[in-house]
Amino acid sequence: MKKLVLFGDSIRMGCQHALTEMLEGKMEVYGPNENGRWSGYTLNSLRFWIPDMKEADVIHWNNGLWDMGDDYGFGRPFTRPADYKENLELIIQVLRKNYPDAKIIMATTTPTLDRDQQIIRDYNEILKEVAKENDIPVNDLYAVFAGQEETYVCPDKLHLTKEGFTLAAEKIIECVEKEIGSI
Repeated sequence: MKKLVLFGDSIRMGCQHALTEMLEGKMEVYGPNENGRWSGYTLNSLRFWIPDMKEADVIHWNNGLWDMGDDYGFGRPFTRPADYKENLELIIQVLRKNYPDAKIIMATTTPTLDRDQQIIRDYNEILKEVAKENDIPVNDLYAVFAGQEETYVCPDKLHLTKEGFTLAAEKIIECVEKEIGSI
């Protein structure tokens, strides 16, 4: 059975649950038992996570919202744009080294109701640039939910509703099938 490995933040975690149900008997779905938080955290944590997920046919991965937050009131994103770009590039190197035959798909950050959407779009553009430079397809989850935040974003203004996670999981499956054929 083919294996799908997921890395990323809480959006990944919500999708993992939905994907596990939707792909039962068709594809194995794995991911770390913890939130990948920001790109630097994911980069550092891959050395702990990868030994538990030795095989992958496809890797679907997202980081971003934690990176762009100004949680300490510094007047700037937690991860500066240049550092975000470098972290994404380094994560790709680690993934390619450890999963040389796996297809990698990068996903954009979904819209929220709690912050200026321009910073999300700006960081998504960085992600798209890195993906293009590394010949990696992008699952544009931002585009899926943009303009529909009131329907698909929870009252916490950050996370997706159950219906949102289901829709995101469907989009992940579409991207996976585009890369490896039918599941």
